[in-house]
Amino acid sequence: MEPLHSLAGKVAVITGANAGLGYQTAIQLARAGATVVMACRSVERGGRAQGQLQAEVPAARTVLMQLDVSEPASIAAFGREFNNRFERLDLLVNNAGIVGIPLARNSVGHELQLATNYLGAFALTGTLLPFCSGDGPVRIVNVGSLSHRFAKLDLDDINWETTPYGPMRAYARSKLALLSFTMELNRRLFETDSNISALAAHPGFAATEIGKDNNLMNPQNPLGKWFNSKMEALIPSAAEAARSILFAACDESAQGGEYYGPGGWLEIGGEPDRARLNKTARDCAVGKRLWTLSEALTGASYLSAI
Repeated sequence: MEPLHSLAGKVAVITGANAGLGYQTAIQLARAGATVVMACRSVERGGRAQGQLQAEVPAARTVLMQLDVSEPASIAAFGREFNNRFERLDLLVNNAGIVGIPLARNSVGHELQLATNYLGAFALTGTLLPFCSGDGPVRIVNVGSLSHRFAKLDLDDINWETTPYGPMRAYARSKLALLSFTMELNRRLFETDSNISALAAHPGFAATEIGKDNNLMNPQNPLGKWFNSKMEALIPSAAEAARSILFAACDESAQGGEYYGPGGWLEIGGEPDRARLNKTARDCAVGKRLWTLSEALTGASYLSAI
């Protein structure tokens, strides 16, 4: 891909920066001169990724910080540490995610895919918003998924308390919630004449580690193995798939309240372009109700009077 414009003096936070899309986003931002905060759940894996990045880009300015986006206490601790280390934030990429896991819950009872893929991004954004008041434009980029288009957002049971749980349905729902939040966040920021914009991007298909050990995405039966072997040639690498995320994060033509993805066949791969968005994500009434519900679930309250 073409080099990014200079990001010297900018500070970027990327969640899940130790592998896959997060790592590829981190290395490109570092090459462009940004100070990259690699927010990783595992300090050990994050340290290895930071070392690899520094080896590839010796002049890179990187900071490794521990963050488990599924846990409210970890998000609060991250906010305190960020406050001690930095005075500003220019770019937040909410990338960390999990996919298709059996029913599990975090320490406060939130379904784990919802907590990791959405509620963590909601709370982290609110935690870091006070640092986004610099003179230049600031972007918050949330990483979506093709699967959100097939989801339904049940706000009466978003936490899977009574609805029969389905691993991939829960994943798709968490990504639809994230995209609904993105659109509502951008609306609220616009209403305050903020210099911050919120937008989203999805990678299409990507050869990453997120589904490597997931039987739903990596079946071990003969038919599943045959199908995956045929698909491998069509699936873009993580570096290629990260292009739409980097476009949303850095391209001057990218706009708040928009959703970007690969512009090729079925949005599987290709040059970044506007992507198809589930109409629920643009429903203002849904966005407002989800916001109120998210504040209640996470305890994070911001932009509430809008």
